Amino acid sequence: MAAQWSDLEPALLAAHRAGDTRRLAELYLKAGERAEAEGDADKAGFFLVHAYVYALEEGMALASDIHARLKRLGREQ
Repeated sequence: MAAQWSDLEPALLAAHRAGDTRRLAELYLKAGERAEAEGDADKAGFFLVHAYVYALEEGMALASDIHARLKRLGREQ
């Protein structure tokens, strides 16, 4: 089941307060997926860029998947 906006917002805020960049990457990815599912490419791009930056900071393998999604959305080369 896709994450709901009402669940994501407080989780994102808590992860920001805690400085948990790994969790932020995961949550922003979920938000990007949610926006994509709703057909909002601009919103998806916004969240996925954040997910990508945090995934890169953490050295997460997930970064390559996020990068591919950004390329599909025309947000990255």
